[in-house]
Amino acid sequence: MGSIMEKEHYWLWLNNIKGIGLKKIKYLLNYFDEPKYIWEATDELCEVKGLREIDRKAIIQSRNKDKIIEYYNRIKKSNINFYSIDDDLYPENLKNIYDYPYGIYVKGDIKDDSPIIAVVGARRCTEYGREVAKLFGRELAKMGIIIISGMARGIDTAAHKGALEGGGRTYAVLGSGVNICYPKENYKLMDDISHKGALISEFPVNQIPKPGNFPLRNRIISGISDGVLVIEAAGKSGSLITADQALEQGKDVYSIPGRITDKLSEGTNNLIKMGAKMVTNIDDILDEISMSFTKKKQKNSENITLGLAEIEKIVYSCLSLEPLFIDDIHIKSNIPIDELGLILTKLELKGVIKQLPNKYFIKKL
Repeated sequence: MGSIMEKEHYWLWLNNIKGIGLKKIKYLLNYFDEPKYIWEATDELCEVKGLREIDRKAIIQSRNKDKIIEYYNRIKKSNINFYSIDDDLYPENLKNIYDYPYGIYVKGDIKDDSPIIAVVGARRCTEYGREVAKLFGRELAKMGIIIISGMARGIDTAAHKGALEGGGRTYAVLGSGVNICYPKENYKLMDDISHKGALISEFPVNQIPKPGNFPLRNRIISGISDGVLVIEAAGKSGSLITADQALEQGKDVYSIPGRITDKLSEGTNNLIKMGAKMVTNIDDILDEISMSFTKKKQKNSENITLGLAEIEKIVYSCLSLEPLFIDDIHIKSNIPIDELGLILTKLELKGVIKQLPNKYFIKKL
């Protein structure tokens, strides 16, 4: 058909080879660096540690260019995007966990410009837990915080609904393909989330939910978030696994206390004993998340300067989130006004600063 394989096509192919999971993809990338080189490899596949003969055959037999491109185009037509680890829209937080997925499917809009709080808890929650989850989801969303959860029954569903009621954005990380609704009664919720947030999964389109998928998706919930709030959890539950993963990932963990006689409070109360922050109102979270998100933005700002020329770094360092007039930038930087105008244009094109009316400039978050 004469189609050309692009970078994302190779990534999509690599993430869909039967029998090749995260561990084997890691082995392959450690050896070949890029999916394109894996596609082109023949005898070199025998040199890759951890691959069996059946795996090598699966890789070679799966190389169907037209089929991959057709699949890529088909999911795009369904408003589903595939973002590899190399894509700019792949969540920055997720890159920092140990076992990040090499590609995710997204239906909706994911942005990395706001704090993200995971709200998780029991599927068979109490009415009190459901109302608390909805309350926190709604009030945090009103403050511009994105709510992320797993769209399961109980606490997850209530948190998503609360965020939508608050006019905010919410992400649902699924244990199935992003086109498969589970549980089935959440069909309308799923549709609302896809329009006012995003559905996210590492599992391919049409993948049905399987029990083993849900513990895997928990690491993505905690991985994308800036902190995890647990509302009602038994002594052993998936919510506590998410909290454990958040701690391993260096994230803040918050917990709603409960009655000592209530089984669904056992997990949350134990988290508080172990050092999670006890939460009784949204201010308890806002104070913490504001500080951690500011640090994150400062770190991102430092990373931005890595791609700038030295003279561009000088101009960038003169700016802040307060608008500054071009003449004042000229005085601070000691750069001739004509040259300064060109540098400011370059920085604006690179997306790191923003020009306001009347030649005022600010750093862009």
